[in-house]
Amino acid sequence: MSVRSALDAIVTVVSGVSGIRQAPVNPTEGANVYPFAMSYVMNGRLVNGAMGTRKHLVNIAIELLTARKDLARDMALISPYIDSISSALLAEVSDSGDRFGGTISAFEGIDYELLQNFQYAGVEMIGYRFTISNVKILENT
Repeated sequence: MSVRSALDAIVTVVSGVSGIRQAPVNPTEGANVYPFAMSYVMNGRLVNGAMGTRKHLVNIAIELLTARKDLARDMALISPYIDSISSALLAEVSDSGDRFGGTISAFEGIDYELLQNFQYAGVEMIGYRFTISNVKILENT
């Protein structure tokens, strides 16, 4: 499997989380519906594996954002996503999950952080960045 296939599978899972109004495969220059999520590879490492294989260990970010208008209302809107996005991602690597359509073997964990006073396409946003750490992607060469 490829890193791109894994990223696309993550986007598919995130777009299925209730309430997310847009989750494009590739980040866009702007957004007009909120909340929206964008996903991208932050960094990674490629190592040789057994003969004919290699392994990627990748950190993938998902940013859940909404336009900042009223702090209390905005926090009430985005806070439940800490649980719903994390649960959707973890379900994929559980016993009954399909490992993101077979594109990901495992991942180490999910870190999340509040993004406040965050500018996106000239609009002040607030949201959370989820980082899926050490996503393991095995590839046959």
